Amino acid sequence: MQKTILLIMGGLICFSASTSMAATPAEIEEWLQAHNIHRILHDVNPLIWSATVAASAQKYADTCPSDHSGSGYGENIAWASYDQGRTGAVDDWYNEEPLYDYDNPGFSGETGHFTQVVWKGTREVGCGYKSCSSGWPNVWVCQYNPPGNYIGQFGENVLRPNNAEPPEPPTLGVTTVPQLHLLLSE
Repeated sequence: MQKTILLIMGGLICFSASTSMAATPAEIEEWLQAHNIHRILHDVNPLIWSATVAASAQKYADTCPSDHSGSGYGENIAWASYDQGRTGAVDDWYNEEPLYDYDNPGFSGETGHFTQVVWKGTREVGCGYKSCSSGWPNVWVCQYNPPGNYIGQFGENVLRPNNAEPPEPPTLGVTTVPQLHLLLSE
C-alpha cells in the first residue's frame, strides 16, 4: 500500500507527494516557489505538487527528449548546455511575459511557456530533470494539470500582472516552518 504525504504550509506553497517520488522535498519546494512567485503576480492560485504528474514529467525527462511528449498534460521543456537549475528554467519560461499581448489574448509560440506557467485554470504541476549524455546536456520538464493554452480561453486564464513586487520566496523546510502540518493517508 502506497502512502501519500500532504504538507500544508499556509499560503504560497502546498504539495502532495508519494513516497516513491523522484524529486526531493527541497527540489519540490524549489519548483513550486519558482512557479508560484510568478503566479502571485497575476492573481492566480498557487500550484500544488502532484506526484502523478511529476512521475510523468520525470519519466519523459529521463528520455532526454528533443520535443514535447503528447502526454495529455500541459508541458514546458527547457534545454541548456549548462545547469540553470529549476528556478532558472521556470524564470526563462516566465521571461516571455513582455511579449504577450493582453489586449489581443491568444496563443503564440513566443509566449506559450509563459502562458502555461500563469494559466489560471491549472491547479497541479509536476516536474523532472535529467542530465543527458547526448544532445542537450540538461533538460527540465514540467507538466501541468489541467493543461493550459486552450484557444478561446486565454482572456480568462492569462491575467495582467498586478504590478506588485514579487514577495521574497519563503525558506521552507521541515525544520524551519513551525506551521507545517503533516498528514498521512493510505
